[in-house]
Amino acid sequence: MKHTLHYPDGHTLLRNLNKTYPIVSHGKGVHLFDETGKRYFDASGGALVVNLGHGHAELATAIAEQMGKVAYVNGMQFASRAMEELSDRLAKLAAPLGLDRVTLLASGSEAVEAAIKFARQLWVDRGYPNKHKIISRTPGYHGNTLYALSASGRPHYKKVYGPLLSPVLTVSTPYGYRLPLSRSNDPDEILREYHEQGAEFYAQELESLIEREGASTISSFIFETVSGSSTGAWVPPKGYFDRIQSICKKHEILLIADEVLCGSGRTGKFFAAEHYGLKPDLLVLGKGLNAGLMPVAAVLVKKSDVDTMKAASQGFLHAQTYMLAPSMAATALAVLRTFEKEKVLERAAPVSVHFLSELKHHLHSLPYVGSVTGIGHMAGIEFVEDKAQKKPFPVSKKFAPKFVQHAQDRGLILWPNYGQADGVNGDLVILGPSLLMTSGESDECVALLKSAIETFEI
Repeated sequence: MKHTLHYPDGHTLLRNLNKTYPIVSHGKGVHLFDETGKRYFDASGGALVVNLGHGHAELATAIAEQMGKVAYVNGMQFASRAMEELSDRLAKLAAPLGLDRVTLLASGSEAVEAAIKFARQLWVDRGYPNKHKIISRTPGYHGNTLYALSASGRPHYKKVYGPLLSPVLTVSTPYGYRLPLSRSNDPDEILREYHEQGAEFYAQELESLIEREGASTISSFIFETVSGSSTGAWVPPKGYFDRIQSICKKHEILLIADEVLCGSGRTGKFFAAEHYGLKPDLLVLGKGLNAGLMPVAAVLVKKSDVDTMKAASQGFLHAQTYMLAPSMAATALAVLRTFEKEKVLERAAPVSVHFLSELKHHLHSLPYVGSVTGIGHMAGIEFVEDKAQKKPFPVSKKFAPKFVQHAQDRGLILWPNYGQADGVNGDLVILGPSLLMTSGESDECVALLKSAIETFEI
């Protein structure tokens, strides 16, 4: 029996038509195994999804139990206990943020679309129909459905689909390694300049955009609370969200926090917003909320805004088949129960500190490594051709995809991105291992990554 797939083998439309795929057999904790028995360290949790590792039997059992009760009911016809308990738990977690109403959808992209539509409808229901424009950040990523892709600041994604996309206003994503004010290539100096000057730089850019466009036309500002693979896990500079919240409140622009990737415990707190005193008007979760067991994402909003909709439109004018589906709710509920039962965030905290410290200690001096950043169980490594000049590799060299394949061949799974440096060039990888990773396993991961970099030839 053949243990790999390569197009045109089989009938699956493979993601990459030029790649050979090993066939996965099973996973346990931070490791995956293919059908030949080869072991891989899943350092990225797929696409930063597998927050609780592989082979977690209790999670699978809890989901199967709900599936055994009912296949599916439509949210227009029935409520469910699973959804009610999930909503209660999420509302309690989000109480400090002021968010207390929850809906479920089947992907982060769908949830982003729903959040943007909720914001638009809210302004119409409030009596301001001219507020329709969206501000997003570049580089950034919010999904692959058409409006989510429109809001994603990745020019190379838009080559094919550009004519189908909607115009969106953009400002810069906080990105310390390429802050225009910085001329240093020393990691410590870059961080100092970024945190001293970054907040005001990015705030002025936002204020100028709003002034040019007119606040009366702008509905909302959508952003990743902590940027994921778009910049390689650069956290916002000190004071950034204080300035952003103040500006948007003054101009009556809603804040949409996209925490599909950085939420659900990934940064060390359940919501990344908790690190920054951020209180968004809407917040989107996904990925880690379902721990890879089933497609589940969520939108969290304020009861006061739902009350406005009830009075004007009688409800949120958005519907999808799997909205509020009981099996989806049971999946997210099982994840939240596991967080509580296994004290996931408490166990992860010291491992995160050790993991990020070891990555920086062992990687900064290696060839090609320009930047090592991160927070919690999320880290990014940016690769450059010239470290002194922060010069990216030309996109034609395909550094990131080649390096990721090299690492996988050596038993390490990473998530790549490219184009972040200038919209075309730039290479990085992002790590997002299980929050249940042990300190010893984090050392294994760092050693594998260090070896992969040292043995890679472009």
